Amino acid sequence: MADIAELDQQSVADAPLEPGRVKWFDKGKGFGFANIFGRDDDVFLHVEVLRRSGLSDLQPGEALAMRVIDGKRGKMAAEVHAWEAALQKDT
Repeated sequence: MADIAELDQQSVADAPLEPGRVKWFDKGKGFGFANIFGRDDDVFLHVEVLRRSGLSDLQPGEALAMRVIDGKRGKMAAEVHAWEAALQKDT
């Protein structure tokens, strides 16, 4: 996917970690969607971003911390962490 290949790593690192929840994720299709808490916008989740973040699958309702950027087709997660792991990084 071109959006992922063209990610500017400094822009990703500068984006804040935002709390979110998985709406759905289909490992077979390689993508899904999440929401940032308090917002209605869908955030696209791609399996390659999960792999780069050390994850392989997500479950509906799972809490996440995401760095979200504006992709060519809307908001997308450029980095994804399990909520518990993100909390440990901040302490």
